[in-house]
Amino acid sequence: MPLAADHNLTIRLFPERSELEGRDRIHIHGSPKGPLHLSISPRVHLLSIRIDGRDHPYTFRRGRLALSPNPNLSPLTVDLDIHYTCRFDDPAPVRPLNADNPGFGVSGTISPAGTFILAGAGWYPRLADARESFDLRVEGPADTVAVTTGRAVDIAHTGKRTVSRWQIDNPLEGLSLSAGPYVVDRRSGHGTTAATFLFPENRHLSPRYLEASLDYLKRYSDLFGAYPFDGFSVVENFFPTGYGFPAYTLIGGRVLRLPFIPHTSLPHEIVHNWWGNGVLVDSASGNWCEGLASYTADYLNKANQSSDAAMDYRRQALRNFSSLVSPESDFPLNRFRSRTDPVTKAVGYDKAAMVFHMLHQKLGDAAFWNALRDLYRQFLFQHASWQDLQKIFERQAGRPLEAFFRQWVDRPGAPQIQLKGTRQIAGDGSYRTIGRIVQEKPYYDVTIDLVVETGEGPIKQAVRLSTGQTAFDIPSRTKPRALVADPDYHLFRRLSPQEMPPTVNTLKGSSAPVAVVARRMGRFGRPLAGQLARAMGLGSIRIVDETDFDPAEAAGNDLLFIGLPAQPTLAQWLPRNLELAPGSFQAGGQRFNDSTDVLFFVARHPDHSKNIVSLIHPLSPEAAGSATVKIPHYGRYSYLAFSDGRNRIKGTWEVKRSPLMVRWETATRP
Repeated sequence: MPLAADHNLTIRLFPERSELEGRDRIHIHGSPKGPLHLSISPRVHLLSIRIDGRDHPYTFRRGRLALSPNPNLSPLTVDLDIHYTCRFDDPAPVRPLNADNPGFGVSGTISPAGTFILAGAGWYPRLADARESFDLRVEGPADTVAVTTGRAVDIAHTGKRTVSRWQIDNPLEGLSLSAGPYVVDRRSGHGTTAATFLFPENRHLSPRYLEASLDYLKRYSDLFGAYPFDGFSVVENFFPTGYGFPAYTLIGGRVLRLPFIPHTSLPHEIVHNWWGNGVLVDSASGNWCEGLASYTADYLNKANQSSDAAMDYRRQALRNFSSLVSPESDFPLNRFRSRTDPVTKAVGYDKAAMVFHMLHQKLGDAAFWNALRDLYRQFLFQHASWQDLQKIFERQAGRPLEAFFRQWVDRPGAPQIQLKGTRQIAGDGSYRTIGRIVQEKPYYDVTIDLVVETGEGPIKQAVRLSTGQTAFDIPSRTKPRALVADPDYHLFRRLSPQEMPPTVNTLKGSSAPVAVVARRMGRFGRPLAGQLARAMGLGSIRIVDETDFDPAEAAGNDLLFIGLPAQPTLAQWLPRNLELAPGSFQAGGQRFNDSTDVLFFVARHPDHSKNIVSLIHPLSPEAAGSATVKIPHYGRYSYLAFSDGRNRIKGTWEVKRSPLMVRWETATRP
């Protein structure tokens, strides 16, 4: 008989002292594999341990609770009563400068602003190797409503306290807990119920989130299989997070107010109820669920919009990886566990999503989507590894895929490809486009699309590349105008610097930039340089004053100007298409001259093409603060203009050259 533990758990929250009091009455039954032991936070102060109504001796060390003597009957039936208190007071950021780590290192915090405790914080006892169920009762100050995974049984307001009760029956990897002064709204549809738990000032957002939640729940149920939980909730957090837990998502209030979240972040968190919370991740072989969630939610939304939107997503995934992940920081997908910084996101989300896209391209629609339905059906509430995914896709494909998974999951990196020796040959009333497609070591086995543009339309040819180079010969009836390799970005690859416009992400990926503080910034310049460096996640940055900076240092260094430099030698490195003056600037065809305006851009250094020049140009010291916090969120853009903290202009420099493109009309040849 498998070991089971039925928890009757009561939690009392005391926000003023960042503390909870817990009483867990656990009915344990079944056949244990060995001595019983439980895990709970090392911060816990145990008040009493009782078995079958009697005090029982125990040992507690480093979060491990062992009963002594240990009940050793098999099959076992025992009632364990644990009474404890615990303090959770991790500092929670209200307006953090940098949001690359979505949890900000917070595992548990109880405060008057709200309660947030992750499953791994150990806020309740867990019995090893047991299937657990919970009847959870959370008591807090008046109007403090608690939320966790499961089915909401009741919310009762009694005098100065509010009691929330939840029933959790599904097998889980752990329970997280949130609590706050929530107003609860619910709506049913498509065979399930959506709910919102929002602070009073954000309750007006409820209708849009309820409608969107029901729509996405139906979409993914139709695509993958029936939704595996009793309902889904959108829960507000008191600091900016973006978590997807079983049956609910926890999003910061400031983020919830952004108009695009119901159709960007929300579907990603909802689809995690299939991938990650429905089918669990065997993380020993790598976390595949973030890439699959990104592909089946974020990418699929773009594909449903238009083919151009889908191509833009693929191109941006390649740009993210190429600008943020250096060969030294790269690692294979089988080592990805979770997002903690821009590098882990570019690998675990962007590269993984492109791997699923290439698998989709390789197998076709029917085999790909059938494989995902098989994965969900066979592994619901079970752990699946990359190897399990490989086997399921192989069954649907009807052929081995070991080489594909070994190349893209077990190896770091990406192919680096270019065209060589391309030329036209005119024949008797026809033309041939010939050349070689070349890749750098280590070699990948890939198929890449070559497209010849002619007056009669495009001619596409798929070319396999598995060694250092492959020759191609593409006939056409009319004279070729251009040749482009991988024009739609279907292949995951490392882009060349020529293919990537400098962007905010390029600066974020810089290894050791130099910040040059303009003389006119005065005492305000150095603090702004430090603030911007922290916002960008730049762990290593050297800050120098303009008067001490040697222009010869530009060779081999990325530069970040803090304010408009006065030296003509430095000013000439700035883009000429942006009109810059001490009290104004022009961007996107608009002139800005208000004291609340801020310009930020990243551009290629005109004399050192491997390096970038970036600039923050605030028209007043006060204007810079709010813009600095927001700039890192615009990673894909080259230039930004803000007014009073709001983005007014954003854009990306045009890419005019590429080693994968030849335009004979302009005589450009790699």
